[in-house]
Amino acid sequence: MKQELIHILTDLVAINSVNPGLSKAGQGEHEIAEFIHHYFRKLNIPSNIHSIQVDRSNTTALLEGKNPAKILLMNGHIDTVGIEGMKEPFTLRKDEDRLYGRGTYDMLAGCTVQMGLAKYFSQNPPPLSLAFTFVADEENLSMGMEHLVDHFLPTLPVKPFLGIFMEPTEEAIGISHKGYTWYELKIEGLAAHGSRPEEGINAIFPLASALQELDMINQELSKETPHPYLGHATLHPGLVQGGSAQSVIAAEATLNWERRTLPGESQEKLDSELNRVKIAVENAQGDHQVSVKQLFSRPPNEAGDDEIIQKLCAAAGGKKYDGMSYWADSALASKAGIPSILFGPAGHGAHAIDEWVSEKSLVNCYEAMKKFILEL
Repeated sequence: MKQELIHILTDLVAINSVNPGLSKAGQGEHEIAEFIHHYFRKLNIPSNIHSIQVDRSNTTALLEGKNPAKILLMNGHIDTVGIEGMKEPFTLRKDEDRLYGRGTYDMLAGCTVQMGLAKYFSQNPPPLSLAFTFVADEENLSMGMEHLVDHFLPTLPVKPFLGIFMEPTEEAIGISHKGYTWYELKIEGLAAHGSRPEEGINAIFPLASALQELDMINQELSKETPHPYLGHATLHPGLVQGGSAQSVIAAEATLNWERRTLPGESQEKLDSELNRVKIAVENAQGDHQVSVKQLFSRPPNEAGDDEIIQKLCAAAGGKKYDGMSYWADSALASKAGIPSILFGPAGHGAHAIDEWVSEKSLVNCYEAMKKFILEL
């Protein structure tokens, strides 16, 4: 099966599925969605393409098992980040155990595992039904997963009892991951000639109060009781903008920051932190005006350690439970009522120019998933 998996991964990597929301080199996910759709059709597994926007598509397939009242959801995202700085991003290159190419690690290898499982179970009827799902836009706004939740999941005869998202986890069982929230603070001042600062209101100076308060909140977070798998919640400033020229008193300034959230943290806590930053800037010296808002948010995810997840752990050779620092679409499946975890191969270089996935680990994940499904 190893050569079949490498062949599938080679074909997937060869297709430009760069997310156009992240890079000018992106052509979207429709071509790769079409390829996967035709792969399933050749296996005689019912499959559909779901159009989200122009050139942005999901692919889904449902293989009915011996017990159609029980469905396992599997998922992978088919978009990749940009290819800037890469010499041959769409050519799979093998160097001993390493398979190089854009998306190999994050996460076309996980999609490859799904497709390999589909081929095996098309010839060996599974004990339960298998929902294979491939979604667009995970690397940006998760439009693909939102569409899947709203338009595909309701068509299933029963709600899946578990979702396995095949993000790269180094073969650990990713039982939880952080969420995130993006914030923006705007300061309005008054422009004036740089030689006459008394005639203006500098919007940049008050940013110091915002950064100081954010630093204080971050220090407080580091002293809270850590999550057993995810550690501490964190935040960081991400963007600072302001002013129009060096010789002009800045009439406006903007600060954007990201807060990485833990399971169980309340919206009230996050709102309180935001209000603290706003008040700190309001109390800074000057006649500036301040506004703050939450721009975007995705929830954290946490699955309970139940018997089914323990079976996957055993099938994977007793791999450890772990928490993932990154966000994944699994949180949206959990929000829809499907307990979801992460499980995928080892490698290196997610979003980097030297991205690679371990060939041995790719095969290990395939075999672990096959064994897990057969034992359900």
